[in-house]
Amino acid sequence: MTENNLNSAAQRAFVLAQALYRQGRFNEAATALEQAVAAAPQAIEPRTALADVLLKLGRPRGAMAALEAAVGLDPHLRTVCQDVDAIANEEARCNAILENCRHILSRYPRYAPAHYGMACALLNLGRTVEACRASERALMIDATVPTYYHVLIHTGNTKQVTNAISTLELLAEREAALDELDRSTLHFLLAKAYGDQNRIADAFAHLATGNAIKRTLVAYDEARELGLMHTIATAFSPKHIAAWRGSGFASPLPVFVVGMPRSGTSLVEQILASHPDVHGAGEITTLPDLVGADFPSGLTTRALARLGEAYVAKVAAIAPVAQRVVDKFPYNFRNVGLIHLALPGARIIHVRRDPLDTCFSCFQQTFAGAIGFAYDQGELGRYYKAYETLMAHWRAVLPDGAMLEVQYEELVKDLPAMARRMVDYCGLAWDARCLEFHKTERAVATASFHQVRQPLYQSSVGRARAYLPYLSTLRAALA
Repeated sequence: MTENNLNSAAQRAFVLAQALYRQGRFNEAATALEQAVAAAPQAIEPRTALADVLLKLGRPRGAMAALEAAVGLDPHLRTVCQDVDAIANEEARCNAILENCRHILSRYPRYAPAHYGMACALLNLGRTVEACRASERALMIDATVPTYYHVLIHTGNTKQVTNAISTLELLAEREAALDELDRSTLHFLLAKAYGDQNRIADAFAHLATGNAIKRTLVAYDEARELGLMHTIATAFSPKHIAAWRGSGFASPLPVFVVGMPRSGTSLVEQILASHPDVHGAGEITTLPDLVGADFPSGLTTRALARLGEAYVAKVAAIAPVAQRVVDKFPYNFRNVGLIHLALPGARIIHVRRDPLDTCFSCFQQTFAGAIGFAYDQGELGRYYKAYETLMAHWRAVLPDGAMLEVQYEELVKDLPAMARRMVDYCGLAWDARCLEFHKTERAVATASFHQVRQPLYQSSVGRARAYLPYLSTLRAALA
């Protein structure tokens, strides 16, 4: 933080914010910075500092608004920054983020969030070494932000990981100075690091703490979520499906890859996206956005046709020359019946993995976005059972061949056979590049960003076994 070019009122508020920031009192620091902004609305520094504090508080939208306001005050930045959220193509989006961060840093070289923004974009693009260097630059400016260690812990070299662990352990000794989101992130990162070192007891202790903290920060209405799945199954009864069939918009373009998070959906998408006629669009929410919050009410034959046509138009715009576009939003497992009716030419691939491995892998992640079920073993297990029940419903009410089911363990055991099966199901000629998926250069913005860029390995099969003594609640919920 600097205090240049501020009037006296703004400077007093800014200095107070600095003191509060150093004490870890981020909510109060944000209030002081808002006062500084009000006192000096044309000053850039309070707005960029406010963006930093709001990021720490887990308020990315507010942080973006503060940064955009600073950008609006600076002609140099205003001419080069663009709204990256409006870019559907993940690779173009990552490159836009890189460009924005570079230009911000050209004027504000010590703005740590921009360095880390570059690190995340580079990581999603598969440029791991550059991503680690960008993370290190962010940490040279502010080593107290646990999030900035994420790239190093997950993809750094041995020296980088060792140094990151040492610093995170020091932060853990005075974690009371951190806000709750940073504390949760800190524990998740140490759990990952210790797990990689086979320090199972230490890893799970941090994992349990990180999840417990994160659960207090998310709003999750279990009755509503599980009830929605039941409502969807009821709405798509055999009678309704028979009445609506034949009313959608037929196109061979869409391929939906669905399943629980951490079940192997990213791997399946990467294999398919390695085919020259396929574009992997990532976790796009195009279908849920088109359906709206009232789903599944209000469905008619005319609405299904309009929905299918609108969906195809949107995904075609993402990759105009592709013969197939893969939509890997995993929660479209709730929409399998809708896809079958609104998009009768679409392919649906359901990826399954061992329930305990799937759920434990979820428990190891601190997800972005509104995922509330993953931070409590009981809630996680019950969500999985509801998902499993809904998928059994789709198998019962849809015709044979309505979806292809791929077992993750079979995929890693016999990649050539399973990859051919998926490509054939998508109606495409075989291409051997699908077997070298880890060489495919494309942006991947999911928790599996690192795994899909490595040759296939089987170490993730049965990964939960080492933690069985600590998973009794989860196992009971799954039983």
